[in-house]
Amino acid sequence: MCWVFFIFLFIKCTNSNSQPDITLNQNKTSKKVEKKDAILPLITYLADSIPDTTAWRIFKSKYDTSQLKIIAAINRIDLSKIRIGSKLIIPDTIFKDFDHYVPFPQHLALPDSVPKFIMVNQRIQIFAAYENGILVHTGPVSTGRKAKPTPNKLYYTNYKARLKTSTVDGSWKMPWYFNISNRGGIGMHQYTLPGYPASHSCIRMYEENANWIYNWAQPWTLTSNQNTILVYGTPVLVFGNYDFSQPPIWKTLPQNPHALELTPDELQIINESIPKIRIHP
Repeated sequence: MCWVFFIFLFIKCTNSNSQPDITLNQNKTSKKVEKKDAILPLITYLADSIPDTTAWRIFKSKYDTSQLKIIAAINRIDLSKIRIGSKLIIPDTIFKDFDHYVPFPQHLALPDSVPKFIMVNQRIQIFAAYENGILVHTGPVSTGRKAKPTPNKLYYTNYKARLKTSTVDGSWKMPWYFNISNRGGIGMHQYTLPGYPASHSCIRMYEENANWIYNWAQPWTLTSNQNTILVYGTPVLVFGNYDFSQPPIWKTLPQNPHALELTPDELQIINESIPKIRIHP
């Protein structure tokens, strides 16, 4: 069953951190979601590197562990990958939450029948989770590499496993696995983030993010014989195109602090996908 309605997109042009409200009008009783978040100052970035032991010692003295985690997330890498030889993008302001560096709207007007919704933007390699239309969790990802891309489409969370072994390579252990394509073998799970799309079509996440999704998202409901879907799980929209011919888009932030903002085409995809969400097959 689908919902048919008009979608109105309102974009507030204030600065790079003021995020658009995407408003979905289902019927006469629906209300426009108003953005009430404080306007954040424009974040600027610089390119930094750690060429040797001395630079590494100075770098570590400047940031505590929580700040280093934010820097790692901005660079789409594991914290362990910040070391001698690293070339990093550093924000002028380090907030406690990664949400401040995410261009997704803070509010998304969704039908009452869609209490949870996940979006994964491959161009910027970030996911965002919404509960009752409110952005509640974000994080960096590593989607499919060029040879094994993650197809862009609307998925649903299916089954999950605390630890799953890959059927492609038995050495690949995938903690906090949540399948989104049963036939395609695509899931969201914890695995290393190297700073670019590197997976075998899956969506890699930090362990804390994969664990959160594992416990938060809704699995599908099947018939007693496990052969038929009765109710779909949490919708997952994968969209955006990563340019493998260019450096990662976040590497351009020092020159263009607006580089990660959602494009008009991406916003249109979000608006066009929401009405297609189904609860039942």
